[in-house]
Parts: sequence; C-alpha cells; structure tokens
Amino acid sequence: MSQKSLICVYTNKDRNEFAIGLKEDKKFRAVTKEGEYYTRFVDAFDQIEDENEIDWKKELKKWINDAKKKETIFVEVDLSNYNEI
Repeated sequence: MSQKSLICVYTNKDRNEFAIGLKEDKKFRAVTKEGEYYTRFVDAFDQIEDENEIDWKKELKKWINDAKKKETIFVEVDLSNYNEI
C-alpha cells in the first residue's frame, strides 16, 4: 500500500493570496501571486496517492471559491497535531 499525501493550502501575512501543495513539498504546486511569502496554513484536505493526476491551479481556484462561500477563507488551521495515516 502506498503512502497518501495531504494537500495543504497556505496564505500570506495579509491573507489575500494563496498557495497549494503537498504537506511534504518544498515548493508550492500553484500560487495566486508569484513572489509572495506563504507562511500560514489555512486548510488541509484530501489525501491523495498520485499528485500527477491533479490540476493544481484548478484545485487552488476551487478551494478559494469554496472557502469564500463558507466564509472560512481567513481561518488559520493548526496542523501540528494532525495524525497522518
């Protein structure tokens, strides 16, 4: 059985730009603005087995639209106690 990866969304200090990637990534897969510093977790979801199957820009846009609808776009998430599979 292969290890699943956790998708994480980050925001900048002003919480107006966003980035997406896998928890273990050193670089983001997609960002809303190049050159920003994305340092805060805002969400984690969907554990996936093959990250090559994801359209990262589309996934980030989808997350932003969903978060705006739920009004959770500015909520920071603490992943320090997250239990991995």
